Amino acid sequence: MAEDYIWIVTDSMPVEIQRGDTPRSPTGEDVVRSPKIASRPGIPIPANKLEQGMAEFLNTMGRVLKHAQERAQDMGGMELEEVELSVEVNAEGQLSLLGSGASLGGSSAITLRFRKVSNAS
Repeated sequence: MAEDYIWIVTDSMPVEIQRGDTPRSPTGEDVVRSPKIASRPGIPIPANKLEQGMAEFLNTMGRVLKHAQERAQDMGGMELEEVELSVEVNAEGQLSLLGSGASLGGSSAITLRFRKVSNAS
């Protein structure tokens, strides 16, 4: 079964061509190029690698946000209602939180918006 890829478009595309004209992603994995994807711009990142990176990122951010919620409650009875994060995906499929003043221009980042779920029954 063919592996699924997510194509990441970056300002520099370091896909290396190895002996035998077999493209390799920055993660060192062979990229099977079919006519359907041969002319597609970007760097192919295996979807499972991106899934793993997203899961690790969200797990870590979940701990940070849980702590922030606890501190807000302790300090003044406040509740964290909504969080918006801008996340960069690099050519290796790693996710990074964009800090203040960081800009990737247009659609180069993923925006994740989380809202507290109402428990109204």
